[in-house]
Amino acid sequence: MLLIAIIERTMSNSQNQQGSSLEQIWNEIREHNLESFVAELDSKGFTVVPPELACPDDLAGRLLKACLDVAERRNGERPDLELGTTHAGFKGHYDGLTGTVDSPFGDLMQSLIFEDQLFEKALMNPVLLTLASYLCGYSVVLSSMGCFMKGPNVSSFALHTDTPMPSPLPPHSMVCNLTYVLTDMNKENGATAFVPGSHKWCRDPEPYESNPDDNPKAVAVEAKAGSLVVWHGNTWHGAFNRTAPGLRVSIPVYLARAYVRSQEGLIGNVPQEMLDRNEPRFGWLLQQGLSYGYRSQDDAIARLGRAGDYVKAMVEYTGQQTFGSKALYD
Repeated sequence: MLLIAIIERTMSNSQNQQGSSLEQIWNEIREHNLESFVAELDSKGFTVVPPELACPDDLAGRLLKACLDVAERRNGERPDLELGTTHAGFKGHYDGLTGTVDSPFGDLMQSLIFEDQLFEKALMNPVLLTLASYLCGYSVVLSSMGCFMKGPNVSSFALHTDTPMPSPLPPHSMVCNLTYVLTDMNKENGATAFVPGSHKWCRDPEPYESNPDDNPKAVAVEAKAGSLVVWHGNTWHGAFNRTAPGLRVSIPVYLARAYVRSQEGLIGNVPQEMLDRNEPRFGWLLQQGLSYGYRSQDDAIARLGRAGDYVKAMVEYTGQQTFGSKALYD
């Protein structure tokens, strides 16, 4: 019955994923032993892939060091991983989230993809891409990659969805979040909060439902360092406040269907050497197959030419001749 439910869900998704090959997606799901995690995505709206599948070869440990290095370069101080003194009661960098109230998510370092080649490797993780393709199709692109560093604080992060439109929300996932857990995650250290099954409600939480501390349906994620936490764009999620010392460090990889406006402006802004050292799908993920935002006739021609090259590459990758048509963006 479980397998039937998965197949039915996938067939339903296919109506909104004309640019993806169900057979290829399922081959990848089976290759990486992800069947049970896909089933959990369907039933709960989120899943936790364990370190042995998500982060082989100590990928998580290397990503943690890279994030600490980036933080030290940007802020002039190495984060205190053990006690969290550098981030206790962190007020954030953003107007509207600062002042006298602790940032509910701690420090957010943005645009990691350009900081270290290891972050390119993290994006191209086949387990991550398989689950992202299941949720949003092969045309999925990177919207943003950042790093949360959360120390002891007093603020919970309100429950919300990631779908960038008002309720009612479409039943298919317009966006998805795949978060690398780089330090152990539990309620005491500020874990992500989820409301299981909320992705099926196709709406945002009402104000009275949004506090994870007061919502009896909200559960804390329990995940070891190296896990990958994955969720549907409609799933209600937030975070509990951190009461334990130390830092909770994670890398949210936020991906979206190609027609959704991205958080990072990547089109035409990726160094060529970065594209050359990766396979064509990396360029597609970094939006080089899109041509939005041109500023002149010459710019439009250049962008369309580059986009055409990546569409051809993705046709070869997926084996679908219709990849470059409007179906690509469904």
